[in-house]
Amino acid sequence: MKKTIKICLLLASFSAASCHSQDQKFVDLTQISNDFDVSAFYHNKVKKTNETIATDPKSLDKKKALALLDDPFFMKDTLGYFKTDGRLPADLSLEPTNDWMVRNKNPTEIFGYRYKTVAYNTEKDTLAILNTVPFPKMDMVEDRKGNLMYLEVGKTSKNIAEFNKIKDYISKVGKKIAVDDSTPNASYWEGELFYYMLSKRDNKEEEIAYDSQGNRIAKSMYVTEITLAMYDKSYIKKMEKLHIYSAGNQFWKKQL
Repeated sequence: MKKTIKICLLLASFSAASCHSQDQKFVDLTQISNDFDVSAFYHNKVKKTNETIATDPKSLDKKKALALLDDPFFMKDTLGYFKTDGRLPADLSLEPTNDWMVRNKNPTEIFGYRYKTVAYNTEKDTLAILNTVPFPKMDMVEDRKGNLMYLEVGKTSKNIAEFNKIKDYISKVGKKIAVDDSTPNASYWEGELFYYMLSKRDNKEEEIAYDSQGNRIAKSMYVTEITLAMYDKSYIKKMEKLHIYSAGNQFWKKQL
């Protein structure tokens, strides 16, 4: 009887943990490791997106339709190895199977799955946080065993202090390295679990507002486009060993 109770408690705990991960709103990137359950995190998000796309807009009033479109949208891709036929400096590349370049080709092997944020609200959506900086957009890749291989987050920031907060954290957990890459305004780092690529691009945006009389007011402001990628070391090691042209290849190409 006691054994049965213990089993039931374990099952209940597992079920609760699964539900929690599927309902998890955002990820703390300072705590993440390659055993993070990627598919559980995105399961309900992708499911809701598919349900929204399948909804007949004629069956909804305008208010409900706009509310649905205001939700973030996510998609799931299958990733595989494809022959490059000489177009890239490697025999194989890692590509989504629905990419137009390989759509009519068969992969030599299925690698895993990519979960991608395709629509989001920059002001209200948060998928990840790093050193108090929120990100409304995050893409993740897992292998067939469900292990996190790499992720990329991005945002348009109106506050340069956010970029500095990210850089401060990475400089504490990693050491700066030089790689064979020409990406402007990018820095590369090696930490205990991940390789990091941090880049920024300064832009000028026009902010539109209206006064109490309905007159249009335009104001120019400077913003920073921030991108942070984190590559699990086992993924980089595998890509280097197999010489697969893939995301993060800067870390396995010859270093300067």
